[in-house]
Amino acid sequence: MKTFTSTRFWQISATLIALSCAKFATAQTTANSGTSGAKLDAPVKSTVSGKFVGNGKNAAIKFVLVEEEEAFGDKEAVKVIFTEKDPAKSKKPSFDAMFGDLGSALVLSVDLDGKIFGCQVAHSAHKKQGFSSVGRIKMAEFKIAGGNVTGHVTTGEELDTFGEKWEVDMTFAAPMPAKVRKSPAATPKQPVAETDEPAKNERKAAAGPLIPARKLPLPKDATDVEFKQIVNLIQFSSARSVEVVTKEFSANLKQQGWKDGAGILNGKKNAILKREQGDAKLTIMIQPATTGSVVKIFTEGLDWSGGDDATPPAPKKAADDDDDDAEGQVHKALKDALKGLPKGL
Repeated sequence: MKTFTSTRFWQISATLIALSCAKFATAQTTANSGTSGAKLDAPVKSTVSGKFVGNGKNAAIKFVLVEEEEAFGDKEAVKVIFTEKDPAKSKKPSFDAMFGDLGSALVLSVDLDGKIFGCQVAHSAHKKQGFSSVGRIKMAEFKIAGGNVTGHVTTGEELDTFGEKWEVDMTFAAPMPAKVRKSPAATPKQPVAETDEPAKNERKAAAGPLIPARKLPLPKDATDVEFKQIVNLIQFSSARSVEVVTKEFSANLKQQGWKDGAGILNGKKNAILKREQGDAKLTIMIQPATTGSVVKIFTEGLDWSGGDDATPPAPKKAADDDDDDAEGQVHKALKDALKGLPKGL
């Protein structure tokens, strides 16, 4: 999804990074220095080659572009988007890629050192399109020079995620986004060393105790509440409209200390909310139902322990439901939820 970063944020970031680069330059050769005075090259022509295979079918990836992304920790970041169809006319390439409007697509969130911290896989050969999988995919090569980026992204082998097989091995080149091109962080860097460690291990330890999943301030009339710990999903229904539920739930979360995240889409008929608090994140999808609305909350970084303090739960599912079945359900739910959202939301 498209992120929105203020001019003020980039001004502050550029100042801080320039100071860091000045220190770094004293210990490096001119070829590898990252000084703010480095001359930018002309934007390169975007090129991509290699394979993006899903269930044995190779997608014809022809396009690659780079978007702005929220900083990850204390590092600037970008989104690298690979698509079958030309994204030139798309106002929100990463969003359209997730919806399948650009054919098979791979969307990566990458910090400027080449560490992948977000990966969305949307292959047309997959039944469960649009799933997230971070850890095994990595940048074997990643270099930023003169405002352009080149790289080699790979999974190393065929992977199996929720029963869907996929493999990536692509080499690419693309210009950095206009704002990032002007940042000192976009001047020459050495390629990142290959590593097998998942990017998620670099997240900072959570400050203080985790927020209990069962203590989220759900709307007062929430019914059919389900807590699916295996896939970190909370789901409930309301007799009220999407607009009313969105307003109340947003107010409740704000009172509990949650802040707005990037990528919010708020409409009268459908809504996607992003909320953050410390290392915890929520993606909330609110859709109309036959009567009222239904809400799905995809969570990250919450405490799922304890069951006695729960919001009134829905009937429990059979104990022998296996993990794969539950994971399949949540990704089907996510796909169905996204499918119903209009582009003009």
